[in-house]
Amino acid sequence: MIDRLEKVIRTVFSIEDGPIDENWTSDDIPEWDSVGHLNLIVEVEKEFGFKVEIEEMFEIEKLKDLSTLLTKKGV
Repeated sequence: MIDRLEKVIRTVFSIEDGPIDENWTSDDIPEWDSVGHLNLIVEVEKEFGFKVEIEEMFEIEKLKDLSTLLTKKGV
């Protein structure tokens, strides 16, 4: 799961190399603006095969929140 999620994050935010910190927020990733957030959600939905509810979308403030969401969805 983590490798797949990392691949999505790298693709959406054009992060080629180096470690990804699960505590990164939109302050740490310039591409993580409102459009970047929507792109991230769409790609997570595609990769893992579930829909993210509106409330859940607003709960994602740092990358770790995506892992928490995947666990909550049973991935």
